Amino acid sequence: MPHAPHFQNLPEKEDRPSARWPQWAAARQLDDALCAAAYEAAPPPCRAAIKTGLALACAHFGQGAQSRTEAVRDAQRGFWRRGISHAAPWAVVAFTPDYAAAARLAAACVPALLAGVPLVGAACVAEAPQTCSPHPAALVSLELSGVEDVFVLDLTDLCRLLEECQPGPGRLVLLHKGELDAAARAAEALGLPCWQERRAPLLGLPVPEAFDLDLLAFAQGAALEAALEPTDRRPPDALYLTPGAALGHCRERRSGPFPYSGAPALTPGCEGFWLHPGLDPDFFRVRRQAFGLL
Repeated sequence: MPHAPHFQNLPEKEDRPSARWPQWAAARQLDDALCAAAYEAAPPPCRAAIKTGLALACAHFGQGAQSRTEAVRDAQRGFWRRGISHAAPWAVVAFTPDYAAAARLAAACVPALLAGVPLVGAACVAEAPQTCSPHPAALVSLELSGVEDVFVLDLTDLCRLLEECQPGPGRLVLLHKGELDAAARAAEALGLPCWQERRAPLLGLPVPEAFDLDLLAFAQGAALEAALEPTDRRPPDALYLTPGAALGHCRERRSGPFPYSGAPALTPGCEGFWLHPGLDPDFFRVRRQAFGLL
């Protein structure tokens, strides 16, 4: 892709046996020109919002660690322990053609890159991949995130890709509303850790005029429409608040609806930022431990 990822200090790739996509997948790879065209067509403020979101993600998670080992020898208690942690060999972020939330797609990809995963691919999964391509907002998000391998697959080929990728297990992220359940079942059968977004998040937006709604629409897709006309009574997954209200949100004792909600609060200027709960660089790392007696 012609545009480098717009964040800094990614960990260097480690010297381990390199993962590769199966040879047949090259024919399913999206033309880089489509991503470049979507990038150029996107309004500059929308691109800038996603860049800001990427910078915030890097600041929040920090730089990923290289492979590291830990050894403990406790003679007093009579045991030893050894552990190792390193990046997973590969990761796939799969989504549907109508997935139009640029901020949430970036938030699904960046933790893998920050963890140092050497092979990160995105897969748009459609019933007729020959006639489909990702939503333009998704293409811009992938372009800015620096995901170079973008595939358009049907569900059968996605499951085949997961089965044939070696070494493994890698990691799988699914962004869907049930259409990719077969891939989740395949991942379970393969022992492949899988994280899923199975519904659009509920957004709390009590003061819409404080935010740039065009940027929020680009970042969140249809989730913004639901936030502007809320009917769901469940606690929101994120709150868009003024700076003063956001500071109040982080007090131990707070009033208002859902006083014990753990939803993050985002202020104006953070429209392009998102955090998926439970999806951080640690998800994309492999940890092994051994224990013994002295």
